[in-house]
This record gives sequence, C-alpha cells and structure tokens, in this order.
Amino acid sequence: MRVSVIQAPIGPMLLDENRKTIFGAMEAALNDDPDVIVLPEMWNSGFYPEKFSAEDDYMEEALCRDLSSFAKAHAVNLVAGSLTVWDKGHRANRAFIYDRTGALLGTYDKAHLFPMGAEKECFTPGDKSLAFELDGVGAGIVTCFDLRMLEWVRLAVMGRAKILFVPMAWGLSRVPHMHLFARARAVENQCFVVAVNCTKLADYPAMGGGGSCIYDPMGEEVLMTGTEACVHTVDLDLNKVDEAKAMFDLYKERRPALYGGLVK
Repeated sequence: MRVSVIQAPIGPMLLDENRKTIFGAMEAALNDDPDVIVLPEMWNSGFYPEKFSAEDDYMEEALCRDLSSFAKAHAVNLVAGSLTVWDKGHRANRAFIYDRTGALLGTYDKAHLFPMGAEKECFTPGDKSLAFELDGVGAGIVTCFDLRMLEWVRLAVMGRAKILFVPMAWGLSRVPHMHLFARARAVENQCFVVAVNCTKLADYPAMGGGGSCIYDPMGEEVLMTGTEACVHTVDLDLNKVDEAKAMFDLYKERRPALYGGLVK
C-alpha cells in the first residue's frame, strides 16, 4: 500500500489558511499516486484553547464535503486526520475516514485527552474504537495521546489490522517519546504504525513538533521526518505483517483471563 504523509504547519484558528495548506499538500501528494493520504490532528483549528469560544464555527460540515469530494475526484483513500467539531453542544476531536468513492467509512473521537493544557476542559472524550478497511486492508486509528495507552491501541488493532493510523499534534519536547511509543505499538501489535504529526507555522507557538514516522511490524523504521513542513510517500510491504506473525502471533498468545486487574 502506497501511503502519503502530510506533515503540515497549522496555525491558531486560521481556518482558511489551514485549509489551503492541507488541500495544497494533498494536491502535491497526488503526484506520487498514493493509495491513501494521511493528515495530522485538529488541522482545521489547531489546538489553541485560549482562542476557542462557544461561538466558534469550525466549518467542519463544509470541510467534510470537500474532503469527500477530493477523495472521489482523485479516487484516493483519505485518513483525513482529525477536526475540531461541534456536536450536540459539545466540542469533539474527531477523525474522519473516506474511501476512494468519497464514502465516509467512519469517525473516531479521541478517547484519551491530554492532561496538560486545557484539552480535558475543551473536549468531550470518545468511548468507541474504529475498525475499517482501505482497499480490503484492515486498519485502525487512534489520536495522538491515545498512542500512550497500550490497551486502547490493542483494542484498535485487535490482532486484525495491518495498519494503525495515528494523527497527531505532538509537542516537540516529547517527540522522542512519540517515536518510542510508535515503535513499541508496531512491534507488540505486529502491524505498521503510521504516525502523522503537524509542525510549527511561522512565528506562532508550535502545535506539533514534526517527526512524523512509520514503523513496520518488526519495529524497523520506514519513514522519519524532521521538523519541516513536508509531504512524503512510502510503500508499505504488507506481507511483513504475515511474516511477523508466522514466527508467533502475539494476539493469539494472550491470556485475557489473567488481565482482569487492569479494569478493577
């Protein structure tokens, strides 16, 4: 599967500018003929809670229409990162998945909210994982801080997904941890992990520190970016998932009856 990663500079509530940045980068990615384009976290608004208000219009309905139209017009799958949305009186950090026909395959609301800053005060957490297929390939998704929660990632993959997508707005000082967790989640779930971060825009405070990365099921590095805005396309050899599981299938080797203490 050919995957394009969009590491974009995102500004605080610069809705029009952020949209132009993302759609321009997606157009550039088409030159590499990807099967799927992957976007970062909260790219419409940025995560700047000091600029949020109850009157904000995040234009998510128009963005979703445009994302669907883009996927259909170019026959490309979109893991469209996450958007800040209003839903029934609350704010959600919601990821959207579109197939090549522009059909919405599903949405995922970030379940674990970052305890630093004001994310817990600004957003309502999700409580459901999302499994989906792109071109017949099983996939899962978590968002940013979710990556630290190995049990939740296990539920997102469930021993079936060959790719875990992770939209991010992960801070620069913690990027080494991001790489550590992405690699560990790839190895322990025997799948590819595609982690896509945003990066700094001009003189605005950095929302994300770049360092987008892809690891294969054996923990080998497939892609590593710097802090620059960029579009990178790589081919994922999905046979590596089967090769990893041919030695031993970690999901099948679990003993869930022993793990009850985790939920007590």
